[in-house]
Amino acid sequence: MRPETPSQHGNAETHGAVRGLDRFEGFSDAVFAIALTLLIVEIKVPGSPEGPHGYGNLASAMAEQWREFLALVLCYVVIGAYWLQHHYSGRIYAKSDHWFGAINLLFLLAIVVIPYPIRVWCFHLGTRFEPVASVTLVAGLALIACTWMGKWFYGMPGRRVMDERLAPDFLQQMTRRYGIATLIQIAAVLVAIAAPRVGVAITLLCVAFFLLPQPKPRYKPGAEPSAEEKLKE
Repeated sequence: MRPETPSQHGNAETHGAVRGLDRFEGFSDAVFAIALTLLIVEIKVPGSPEGPHGYGNLASAMAEQWREFLALVLCYVVIGAYWLQHHYSGRIYAKSDHWFGAINLLFLLAIVVIPYPIRVWCFHLGTRFEPVASVTLVAGLALIACTWMGKWFYGMPGRRVMDERLAPDFLQQMTRRYGIATLIQIAAVLVAIAAPRVGVAITLLCVAFFLLPQPKPRYKPGAEPSAEEKLKE
């Protein structure tokens, strides 16, 4: 955890106990890990008590579970993409307070819930229920993006919980990147109502954006953290 100096306390008022990020990030990482681990549990092996029965060919029985595997891959990609951003943001946020933690809980709730709309879409793909399933999926992904931005916008005013050493132009750049991606995902909900597959495609492209490396954090002149500090973060 980075050392905190008086210049790092920020200008905006914080709420409740102000703490470092060790327990905050540890809890969040645990939720991500559990959410990713539980995905495979949803796939029932053919011949198991809860799996498919009455098949004549095991290979065919497994192939018929393609919707299950598609849901597994999509869930893993979505949750993994946001974990990458969560991991990246450890270089941006410097501390936490009550409301920052509360917004993070909403974000984690959206992460835990997202396998449901993804599975709804996968199991109704190509059926007459696909339009409703598509809106459900796109809305679920938009909710994750909105809660992610909720944390960002809470931390921004006066560098409330953000590292004071970060350059203003870097934070403006990241606000634009995250903000535009979020607005596109919100708009995709309306698109999905009119054109379900187009809306799904748009929002999945936004998720792909979160898989990409984000810009290297830039700092104010003379405030660059040491190499040792970077490795500890």
